[in-house]
Amino acid sequence: QSAALLQFLGSLYMGNGQLDRAREAFLAAKNANPKATAVDLRLAQLDLAQDRLGEAKATLTPLLTAEGVSSAAQLLLAEVEDHSGNSAAAIANYRKVLANDSKNVMALNNLAYLLSNEMQPDEAMGYAQQAKELAPGNMTVEDTLGWVYYRKGLYSSAVPHLEAAVAKAPSARRKYHLAMAYLKVGDLQRGATILEQAVMMAPKLPEAQEARQVLTESNSAAKGNSR
Repeated sequence: QSAALLQFLGSLYMGNGQLDRAREAFLAAKNANPKATAVDLRLAQLDLAQDRLGEAKATLTPLLTAEGVSSAAQLLLAEVEDHSGNSAAAIANYRKVLANDSKNVMALNNLAYLLSNEMQPDEAMGYAQQAKELAPGNMTVEDTLGWVYYRKGLYSSAVPHLEAAVAKAPSARRKYHLAMAYLKVGDLQRGATILEQAVMMAPKLPEAQEARQVLTESNSAAKGNSR
């Protein structure tokens, strides 16, 4: 009946991907100690992992005024808003995190990424560069920095960062980014190849439509130049 041990057990289950058992353990921990705000935070993380975004937000909102967990709750709430498609709310919450913790790499990186997609790449660049300085080996940060360069129209500068991210930690989204950068610098063959790989991995990502549009435009431009 120890809340601390039950929370630890829930974290182990969550780390192993046993999410239902993790929830049981966290709820038991909460029952053992109703005032354990750290357990609330873990439950919100679990809700986010299971795409129960409304439940996560409802759990996090009271934590924003709780001593000692407000910064962590603010960061997690920003992630929830981001996953919910509420970019403006996510951006506002990431800014609040950075107001209290200017070196929070996750907040710096995610804010940069969101701002770049909101077509504010100049502001995004500052945050992305700070994240890179703080976490030079983080491939999520590497991808974000490359993507900010892409949004600024600096495609040649974007390519090496995106290549590094795909080489060391490939994902469908990162491959879409790299494919678009290749296409923009005129490397149609590699761009089309990487795009095909990304589509096979995750055809329904939002980046898929944008990447296909870039491919169409690049092919049209190449045909026009060959006439």
